[in-house]
Amino acid sequence: MAPMAAAEPEALWQGGVPAEAVTLSEAFEGCILTPYNDGFGFPTIGIGSRSYLDGAPVRLGGPSIDRAMAELLAQRDLDKAALLVTRAVTAPLTPRQAAALILLANNLGALTVAAPSLLKLVNGRDWKAAADLFKIYRNSAGKPVTGLRRRRWAEAAFSLGMEAALARQKAWGAIQSPEDWPPLPG
Repeated sequence: MAPMAAAEPEALWQGGVPAEAVTLSEAFEGCILTPYNDGFGFPTIGIGSRSYLDGAPVRLGGPSIDRAMAELLAQRDLDKAALLVTRAVTAPLTPRQAAALILLANNLGALTVAAPSLLKLVNGRDWKAAADLFKIYRNSAGKPVTGLRRRRWAEAAFSLGMEAALARQKAWGAIQSPEDWPPLPG
């Protein structure tokens, strides 16, 4: 009987925006090519962008964009968020963990300011506890939002190994209020 081969360790994030972050972002944001209100009073376009390529803020009634521009704006936004994660995190991350943190930073801003408790867990290499702490980032305009709770659960579940589509499906099926937080996988 031949010995079993050792499982290869999961690759580590090398910086930049993992493909997983782009996929997960579009799963939540969708892609709308005309300016719209994001539901919280923020004019938005494309895959969740609040400004055009020239830096001008999106305004309702403003110009539409095409799919290629939506992807370019999303990449720009996620590149900025990836830089925030790179500056804040000292522990090694998998691409899935990096993707979840990049999406969080894209929504919250600098993690050192917006999520210091989570950052402490990440840098202490307690990813399971860090993933569970995603649940506290559910507010918009100071109010708890069910959709943000679903999004955070799906990001946390994805970071722990659940496929993006399944994580989104489970979050939307199991979370009916901003208080719900089903057990995470693993």
